[in-house]
Amino acid sequence: MVKHSTYLIDSHVHVGQFTSFYISPIDLSQLMNKIGVDYYAVSSTTICDEDYQKVLSEIYELIRLDGEKVLPVMWITPEGLKGNIAWFLESNIPWRCLKIHPYLHPNDWKPDGEQIQEVIDIARELSLPLLIHTGNESYCCASRFEELYQLNPDITVILAHGRPNEEAVRIAQNYNNVFIDSAFMSIREMKIFIDNDISHKLLWGTDMCIPKHFYPDVDLKIYYQNKFTEFSSICNEADYNNITYRNAAKIFKIIK
Repeated sequence: MVKHSTYLIDSHVHVGQFTSFYISPIDLSQLMNKIGVDYYAVSSTTICDEDYQKVLSEIYELIRLDGEKVLPVMWITPEGLKGNIAWFLESNIPWRCLKIHPYLHPNDWKPDGEQIQEVIDIARELSLPLLIHTGNESYCCASRFEELYQLNPDITVILAHGRPNEEAVRIAQNYNNVFIDSAFMSIREMKIFIDNDISHKLLWGTDMCIPKHFYPDVDLKIYYQNKFTEFSSICNEADYNNITYRNAAKIFKIIK
């Protein structure tokens, strides 16, 4: 079990179907509990199959298993936005965040497009943050949606993975409403945020259980513990608390 002095929030985990393997609600719940995670923000990769009912059933099951520890993330696809978004909005699931994935839909999530504006409108209406997948490709890099951050200062944006790292650091420094999560980020990249005195803009996230896809033989508990231990060694108590709990608690409105 990971030992920590405050609550530990993992801001980026997954349940559901991912390529050839399936992460069931019970699998994820057991892993989070074995590690000692107090809260986890979770979206379902089953959404990639546009299987909305299964997505909802997975989130319902996680809430049944772990209650308020679960911070449900509504992953919105361009196809789902055309009509089936109502299933999510009327599901009675206490959504804590919205998510879009420009890498999977590069021609749909355009910075000045109507579809992304619809998502912004939903985020504003529900008072929810928006998680945006970032990568090194031009159509999903951290700066791709910079005008969106500028024009919507009331919307909290989380840039998943913080790619490319240099862009993500600059944007985190320049926009009060933009945060970064550390999913699949190296410890060296995380340290750059600490060295630049912006630990208040970084969220601990691991992309569990996706590492199993890339490292089939890995023990996820050991993988998680090793990374957490390495991370803990590079920061002081204030930075540690910011990244592992304080920032996410504010964004996801966790009151303790």
